[in-house]
Amino acid sequence: MPDATYQVRVSGVIPDELLAELRDLTVSVEPPETVLHGSLPDQSAVVGLISRIHGLGLRLIEVRRLPAQDGPGAGPPF
Repeated sequence: MPDATYQVRVSGVIPDELLAELRDLTVSVEPPETVLHGSLPDQSAVVGLISRIHGLGLRLIEVRRLPAQDGPGAGPPF
């Protein structure tokens, strides 16, 4: 099963220590939120990311699984 693409929104700015672990995800700051976007291999990776965010005391706003893109070269919708 191919990786699923997710968008994760967190209130505020994610600390550098967590960003170092997220090098495979795209990170953008859209004040007052930080948005992570990318593929995660399975549900346990999603839960692990959520647990890490919670452990750092960050406020999780949203986790969204994005629909699969059709065709070659199809990228994220934004």
